[in-house]
Amino acid sequence: MRFTPLELRHLTSFIAVAERKSFVHAAEHLHLSQPAVTAQIQRLEEELGVQLLDRNRRSVRLTPAGETFLTGARATLESANDAILATQRVARGETGRVRIGFPPSVLKEIMPKIMIEFHKQHPGIKLDLFSLHTSLTIAALEEDNIDIGYVRLPVEAKGLRITPVHHEPLVVCLPRGHRLAARPHVRMEDLREERFILYERKWAPGFHDHFLELCREAGFQPVVAQQIDEMYLAATLVATGVGIAIIPRMVLSLPNDSIVVKPIVGSAEPALSELGVATRAGEPSPVIRSIISISCAIGKRHSALEVA
Repeated sequence: MRFTPLELRHLTSFIAVAERKSFVHAAEHLHLSQPAVTAQIQRLEEELGVQLLDRNRRSVRLTPAGETFLTGARATLESANDAILATQRVARGETGRVRIGFPPSVLKEIMPKIMIEFHKQHPGIKLDLFSLHTSLTIAALEEDNIDIGYVRLPVEAKGLRITPVHHEPLVVCLPRGHRLAARPHVRMEDLREERFILYERKWAPGFHDHFLELCREAGFQPVVAQQIDEMYLAATLVATGVGIAIIPRMVLSLPNDSIVVKPIVGSAEPALSELGVATRAGEPSPVIRSIISISCAIGKRHSALEVA
């Protein structure tokens, strides 16, 4: 038998009468009239088809069936109360779990800072992390396989809300013996004759197209030496002489004596990589709002460090 909220109130009345052995005292405890309590007990007995209480003018006592039912009634109300409290904690963002997708290229820099701050503010929330390229993150959000995702911008996706949270310079990654290695900075025009290691478009179309626009603005179509599905591979391939790469500076967080990194100057279109957080359209939960807020705050600080 499944109990409705009304029937749960019947259980409450039954327990109050059983514990106090008095309809009068139970009614006072529940702030109800005695006839109301009596009617609830009668209805409960009718639904069960058994007598739960022996009562007369002087006393009230449990029948053997009532003794058994009292144990179950207490357990039922306790479970219902636990469910209510657990639901309220989830609604307040105090417990639960959140599924997060993110590109592998942000794992060593900005993501750890976001996760550490989030756990400080929400120790009861478990984060399920999925390493996903931007295009896969968008698909996972659309299919409700994750709750929130970090993506390389720009992104066009219907039914999603995109919040920019971080931007950083794009840099040129060159082998140490390259002809441009001694320069303090590089212009896109200087790279006209180079062969490029390119992040494949299917993983982050907007990021890929931004790179092509930088090349077109400089008056050339890039020659692709190799396409990659992970940005961290770029430095290794540059070091082995496969080609050069234009990638977010965050990706090159680890030292590498075989390459040099140069800022890009002189472009009309900013040579930047932007990171955004994507959620499904609609009003986000308190936990999702908190993740977005933390991401914006940490992204802003990180962006300021990049500029500095």
